Amino acid sequence: MDARRLTNSLVVRLIAFGVFMVLAGLIGRLVMLSSTLREGMADVLAAQQRSLATYVAADIDGKLLARRRLLENMARELPPPLLKQPEKLEAWLAQRHATAPLFSNGIAVVPYSGQGIIADAPHQETRHELDFRSSDWFLSARDKAALAIGKPTLGRVSHQGIIIMAAPVLDAQGHVLAILHGATALDTPGFLDLIQNNSIGETGGYLLISPRDKIFVAASMEKMRLQPTPAPGLNRLHDKAMTGWRGTGITVNAFGIEEMVAFASVPAADWFVVARLPTAEAFEPVEQMKNLILRNSLWLTAFIILVLVFYLTHTFRPLEDAARQMRRMADGHARLEPLPVKRNDEVGEMVEGFNYLLEKLRESDARMAHLAHHDALTGLPNRLSFLSRIQQSSALARRQKSALALMFIDLDHFKPINDLYGHEAGDQLLRQVADRLGRGVRQSDTIARFGGDEFVLVLTDIGDRESTANVAQKLIELISAPYHVHGTEVIIGASIGVALFPDDADDIDALIAQADAAMYDAKRCGRNCCRFAHKPD
Repeated sequence: MDARRLTNSLVVRLIAFGVFMVLAGLIGRLVMLSSTLREGMADVLAAQQRSLATYVAADIDGKLLARRRLLENMARELPPPLLKQPEKLEAWLAQRHATAPLFSNGIAVVPYSGQGIIADAPHQETRHELDFRSSDWFLSARDKAALAIGKPTLGRVSHQGIIIMAAPVLDAQGHVLAILHGATALDTPGFLDLIQNNSIGETGGYLLISPRDKIFVAASMEKMRLQPTPAPGLNRLHDKAMTGWRGTGITVNAFGIEEMVAFASVPAADWFVVARLPTAEAFEPVEQMKNLILRNSLWLTAFIILVLVFYLTHTFRPLEDAARQMRRMADGHARLEPLPVKRNDEVGEMVEGFNYLLEKLRESDARMAHLAHHDALTGLPNRLSFLSRIQQSSALARRQKSALALMFIDLDHFKPINDLYGHEAGDQLLRQVADRLGRGVRQSDTIARFGGDEFVLVLTDIGDRESTANVAQKLIELISAPYHVHGTEVIIGASIGVALFPDDADDIDALIAQADAAMYDAKRCGRNCCRFAHKPD
């Protein structure tokens, strides 16, 4: 085996012909290869950083916009007479907070004076004793009569990092009567998780910055959260980003570490996300390759001289053909496919290595595509994939003039089990529920995890309401059967809300809202049952 490898070795062939003149060529190739690889890797990493920053920023922006819309709608719908009836106002707030609990630390109505609160949900007595007259969000919402987002800070009641949104409650003439505000803890699950619970590589991560407040709202490094941003002059690209610039580049941070960074805006709050990766880690493969070539070339260059022009033309022709084909693939002029291995020497190993890399890249692309559209815990389609599929299903149903059903499934009594046995047990239970749901529907139907302990199901080509109700009852029976979690038998239930397309709604957002409302009807009717959406008048 070793003798055969030796006879096929490109080094042995070069040594046999004696190669001295290639010394300059090896040095030149080393310099050019190192520079080209670094530039090429920098472009690839910059695009990756930009993609990561944009994705995270879009996720945070969507969550902030959802909270803004909720708060503005509540402020617009709040009946002004309730401001003089605290008990009724508190009940009004509690009902809406229960329906859409986006503000983890609750919602409250502050009087025009800013002293104390009129009502809140959930009720906290200590909150009634607070003075908001100097709070930035209160002054901005009251004086500008528009929604305001406060400076991220430690809450005076919760003593944890929070962000407060405030919207004015106006009378018919547009005068400010009071301020409705909602508080969200920065550590709320599902809010800033992509920043606070993720890293890039071994030493990189994310930052979420408020340029108005000059503060780190969130960061992969816990010690940086709610800390002031660096003083001007310490980080060139950071200074540009604070003035509105967005893009990618290489800079030296306030700690003297060179980093590759990408900036993306979060328009809903005038924040921006930074994806950062130290260049020492980013370009480590280039340095390793450079050092490897340097070490090997010192031993090889003494043997390469006499017949380089004639012999290497023949020796490196397959390599040049492979490189040319690789460039054509990279430029899009040829299909991306494995290269033929024509020889069993180093050139053949390089081609096999390229083919192996190509195979791994395809596997990586497939995994990334799967992760982008599926829930990591249950393997079911995620919210993004569900919305895409229901759009397609509704379009097909509209063309074929058929009907489909949307089921909004919320697990009953899941939270006590999650609290009692821990999140690992809760995750195990959710996976079992997902497996049962998958076995309880047709292959043509779509089951997805909508978030938390909520699932959605799209039934295509349905018959009547009775057949749909039968499917829902079957799912309730499946879900209600006992589970074994950590060696313990537990029982949960399911409340299912059903909305039919196009009977109950002819657009997706309205259909989801109808199914969600029907699910809450099922909750109010005793749970572990199914309710259909009320037909619109």
